[in-house]
Amino acid sequence: MQGPVPTLFVQRGDGTDQEVLWEQPHLTVGRDPSNDLVINHRLVSRRHARFEKAEVGFYVRDLDSTNGTFVNGQRIEGAHLLRNNDEVWIGDTVIVFRDPEATMKGTPPPVARQRLFEPQEELRVDTKAKEVYLRGKLLEPPLTAKEFQLLELLYRHKGEVLSKDQIAKGVWDYEVYDYNAIDALVYRLRHRIEADPSNPRYLVTVRGFGYKLLTYGPERA
Repeated sequence: MQGPVPTLFVQRGDGTDQEVLWEQPHLTVGRDPSNDLVINHRLVSRRHARFEKAEVGFYVRDLDSTNGTFVNGQRIEGAHLLRNNDEVWIGDTVIVFRDPEATMKGTPPPVARQRLFEPQEELRVDTKAKEVYLRGKLLEPPLTAKEFQLLELLYRHKGEVLSKDQIAKGVWDYEVYDYNAIDALVYRLRHRIEADPSNPRYLVTVRGFGYKLLTYGPERA
C-alpha cells in the first residue's frame, strides 16, 4: 500500500497556481509541452529540471539548464535533497515542496512572490567586493581597475544607452578624452565577459549613440 505522497505547490508569476501530487518516480519540468510540469517562460529551458524520488528522500535535479534551478535562492548543480517547505525557483515560478511526513495541518506559508518577478541575472557585479559573476560563477582572473570601472558604470545604468561622453566622465578623471581609448577598453572588456566578443550578448553597441549593458542576454533554450 502506497503511503502519503509529497505535494508540489506551483506558484507562477502570472498568479496561476497549481497543486500537484507527486505520485510517479520522477516529474520533469521545462518549457516543452511534453514535460510533466510545463513552465512557459523565456528563462526556462525546454528540459530544465527533474523531481526525483529515492529511497533516502526526495530530490530536485537541474538538467544543465541555461538559467539555473534555485533552491531557497541558491543555485544548485546536479541533484539537491529537498526538505519540507523548500522553495524551488525556475524562471518566474516558485514550487514549494511539502513533505507528507512533515506536513502539519493548516495552509501552506505564502511564498514571497516579489522575488519571482526579477529573473536571475546572467551577469552580476558586486560593487563592494569588486567581483564579477557570470552565470553564477566568479570571473577569474579579476578585471583590471579600468575594466571594472567601465563595467560598474554600465551595470549601474544597465539597459540604458550611455554615450562615449558619459563613459569618459564616469571612468576617466581628466577633461580631454580619447574615444579610441574607450573603444579599446570596451574591446578588452568584451574579451573578458563575452563567449564570442565579435557577437556580444551583454555589452552591446547601439550604433550612433553609445553602449549599453544587458545582464540577462537573449533567450536561449
